[in-house]
Amino acid sequence: MYLKQSCATYTATTFLEGASTKRLQELLYFWRMRKTIVVCFLIFLSASIAPATGQAQSVIVDSLKTIIDNAGTANGERIEAMERLSKIMAVQNQPEDAFDMLTRAQRLSHGEEDGRYGALVHSALSYLHVQRDSLKLAFPAIDSAEWYASRTGDKVVKGLVRFRRGWLEHIIENTDEAYQDMLEALRLLEGEDTFLYRSNIYHYLAAIQGYWGNTGKQLHYTRLCLDAALKSGDPDAMSNACLSMGASYLYRFRKEPSRRKLLDSASYYNQLVLKLTDSLKKRITLPSTEGIAALNMANLYLEFYPPSYKDSAEVYLKQALAVGREVDNSEIIANSYGILSEYALNESKYGRAEELLLQALDEISGNAGGALVKSRITKALARVAEKSGDAEGALDYYKQYMQHDKALFDEAKLSMTQRLEAQYQSEKQEFALATAEQEAAFSKKLNRYYLILIIAGGLALFFLFRSFRFKLKASRQRDSLRAEEAARLEAERELLQERLNQLEKELLAGTLHVEEKNRLLQHLREKLGSLDSSDPLHRQIDRLIAKNDEVDEGYDNMKTEFAEIRPEFTGGLQQRAENKLTRLDLKYCSYILMGLTNKEIASKLNVDPKSIRMARYRIKQKLKLQKDESLDRFINELASKQDMSA
Repeated sequence: MYLKQSCATYTATTFLEGASTKRLQELLYFWRMRKTIVVCFLIFLSASIAPATGQAQSVIVDSLKTIIDNAGTANGERIEAMERLSKIMAVQNQPEDAFDMLTRAQRLSHGEEDGRYGALVHSALSYLHVQRDSLKLAFPAIDSAEWYASRTGDKVVKGLVRFRRGWLEHIIENTDEAYQDMLEALRLLEGEDTFLYRSNIYHYLAAIQGYWGNTGKQLHYTRLCLDAALKSGDPDAMSNACLSMGASYLYRFRKEPSRRKLLDSASYYNQLVLKLTDSLKKRITLPSTEGIAALNMANLYLEFYPPSYKDSAEVYLKQALAVGREVDNSEIIANSYGILSEYALNESKYGRAEELLLQALDEISGNAGGALVKSRITKALARVAEKSGDAEGALDYYKQYMQHDKALFDEAKLSMTQRLEAQYQSEKQEFALATAEQEAAFSKKLNRYYLILIIAGGLALFFLFRSFRFKLKASRQRDSLRAEEAARLEAERELLQERLNQLEKELLAGTLHVEEKNRLLQHLREKLGSLDSSDPLHRQIDRLIAKNDEVDEGYDNMKTEFAEIRPEFTGGLQQRAENKLTRLDLKYCSYILMGLTNKEIASKLNVDPKSIRMARYRIKQKLKLQKDESLDRFINELASKQDMSA
């Protein structure tokens, strides 16, 4: 991918990618009355806005223009080249040309399905808006970049866009948000060949930890910054990382002045920068880093070494001034003269101190936007005049200081307004995003509840349907069983009726037979009267006839008992059994009422006793008697009630 292979060299040229001049002016102090403190980190920031010059920069620009103008260049590759060239133009103080280049790239990106190109272009636009002092437009641009980044699978682009968001938050002093964005950018870039980008991110993390006063974490991230820069092999990144290491050790030494080794480490890393920039001069695209390192070394001699080391400091100041003039960096120039004037002031050479400050003011007078620098110089001039006893000169310089300070105040007020507005827009965007996320989470939860309700409703309907089917099936089975039971009972009834009819026929036949027998016996009795009563045969035949009369009497009694059964008794039984009792059932009940046992009933009906027990069981069911209720007791109680009612 061309971005990963070719843009690394240029990224180093804008290592901090343009912290705005006004932001630097609010942070940068040139010197103090007694101790000139030039914080290398702040000067390091200024390096990012200085125009990169030299052979290396020219080669990169020519290479990018060749890619853009080549008719055979792929659309995506041309967009990437335009995006990188626009950054170089911005660094070279050509914001309008840079904006035109990005506008062209933006139009081309609309034809690409992959969101990585739109993300790159809008990320560069956010950087350019900061360069043009328009934070209000920078945040919408990074919002668009994140929208495009969400539509690509390129983790590097996602990481760069997230880093740009953190960089913007850092500018408006939202350090907490900036810190989180930087960490997220590192997570996205994990596993990718992006040591140069990660070195940049580690630098900002170290700066934030220094702002929070956590020297241990600051040193940790600074070391990671240097390690990533060394792995990238880029000389600008390595130089910048060494400057950060020197700044970190100097910061710790100021908090722990007894640890002299920390000062030695700060000096070591600044000297290492000078060696790198000297040996790799043709590959360095940020020559201002050399001036920053030289200025830092001079400041160390002024602040922490005896005045006898002035010559060493002047060697470094000469080198810093040469670089500052070459790249037209007013901060480096002003700080260099400031240190020289501080040495003169310490030696009570007030005229020389004033001369050096006036020379600094003269050299930077043509630079636009240098209100803070001029303000500090005129204030220092007022202090020198006051110490020399020149009250009139001090008053004049102080008036000049007030004019510059007013211009600085106006610039700071405008910058503050823009920063607050940008911060408001950022917080508004975050609030809107948080609200949208909450609404999405609520909708998701609501949809989940709806889904659960739908599933529960479906299950309820399913079980209701199943239950209905089971009930319907059970009802059909009950109806079938009832039909079968009714058919069985009907068959039994018909069978019993048939048997009863047979018994009635047999009873009729028996009756006729008895009558015939009785006629024969009567005839026999008449004939017997003619025999001798003393004849043994006569007595034997007479006993047989008497016995037969007893049987006939029992038979007649039984017929009488059957005939005398009351219809109320039969009606009561049928009412209790819902008219389900057959004639045979009623006969059984009559025999029971008569007190006959099962064996006696079986003997009379000439059936097996087991059949009588089964008949009793069916009669109990038809009479709806429980298993433990006695059929005999029920029949006797029913008859007793009818007797009492009668």
